[in-house]
Amino acid sequence: MKAAFAIAALLMSAAALGQTVKVGSTLALTGPLSATAALHKLAGEIYVEELNKRGGLLGRKVEWVLKDDQSRPDLARTLYEQLVTVDKVDLLIGPYATANILAAIGVAQRYNKLILHHTAGVPQLIKYDLQFPTGGLPADPEVSLPELVFNAVAQAPKPPKTVAIVTSKFPSVHFISVGAREAAKKRGIQEVLWLEWEFGNREFGPIANRVKEANADFLFIGAIGVESLMLLDALAKIEYTPPIHFHMFPAPGPMA
Repeated sequence: MKAAFAIAALLMSAAALGQTVKVGSTLALTGPLSATAALHKLAGEIYVEELNKRGGLLGRKVEWVLKDDQSRPDLARTLYEQLVTVDKVDLLIGPYATANILAAIGVAQRYNKLILHHTAGVPQLIKYDLQFPTGGLPADPEVSLPELVFNAVAQAPKPPKTVAIVTSKFPSVHFISVGAREAAKKRGIQEVLWLEWEFGNREFGPIANRVKEANADFLFIGAIGVESLMLLDALAKIEYTPPIHFHMFPAPGPMA
């Protein structure tokens, strides 16, 4: 309700002045997250086009001011400053993925601006009163998501007795992967490998070798963007296919 009143006030202010309603955000149009962000850009453009065909918001056309944050939180922070102080947008919406969302929310809080976002995977890190998640992630992703995954693999013809958990250090997938360790432990599934890599890594050969050596019944991959694809390519080069594998937040296009 609080979000609805705040948004209505912003839009009514723009409408009263006879202006276009300006909505500002960034997306990772380049960099490691670009394969996923490209889909967000396409969906956003279609939505704005359809919205404007139907009269826009409060009778005003909507303009989406979009900037490329290059998958970098530091750049996202700078660009959201520009959206507020230079572009003077009426409403902020969040970028793609947790690290950049946290950067954007920091700017919104500094300027007391409302911000809507939809892919933040570590809810405990977000304390600002005027931020509102609009996506489908649960409030406890580190518990709910691993439980969902392990419930599913428990129904396999041969339920796994061992697990390898490998993860990017990107905040959301790392947070959830730590939760996966606890979920496996609770179920009595033996963890035979825990391995982390830096976000932005492109060399997955050594990681693939460790996965093959562990030879777990189940491979839990805390990956985002095209990291999963690069790991699968590296595994294929050494002729290894995990019996069961799960990927947390892969870019859907390249993984198809």
